[in-house]
Amino acid sequence: MKTNISVLNNYIGYKFNNKNVVKKIIKLLFDMPVVKENSCIFNYDFKQISFDIVFCSDEEIQTVNKEYRGKDVPTDVITFALFADDKNPVVFGDTINLGEIIISVDTAKRQAKITLEDEIELLLTHGILHLLGFDHQNDEDYKLVVGIQDIVMKELRSAKISI
Repeated sequence: MKTNISVLNNYIGYKFNNKNVVKKIIKLLFDMPVVKENSCIFNYDFKQISFDIVFCSDEEIQTVNKEYRGKDVPTDVITFALFADDKNPVVFGDTINLGEIIISVDTAKRQAKITLEDEIELLLTHGILHLLGFDHQNDEDYKLVVGIQDIVMKELRSAKISI
């Protein structure tokens, strides 16, 4: 499966240019039975997925959060899941456009427990799960999402250590 990722760096002083880590996250997620069983994407035939990633400031994400979620505060990640949230999702040819992930680098810096890179990878994993149709409106769903994220992050860290 091909993955087409567009990255927009709106944050001055931060440059994300590691699409390979995003592809690794996707591979890890797509190999997980729990993801295959619970994501609507696997009900369709496709050869490629595409989505956008935007890196921005707290100010920019707060504007989006206020406009689309009614919350006038910055947040770490906002996802617009075009495919998973659509009642009639469309596959163009053999490509599924999953949507867009917006990440506040400011918030990621504040939340980072290890490194900014690790926090960005965590937020990307979280955002991709939303693009695949996962949500966390209740405790059970939240535990599922966090559990999947933890597995992905453990795999990513072990791959870095073994290099």
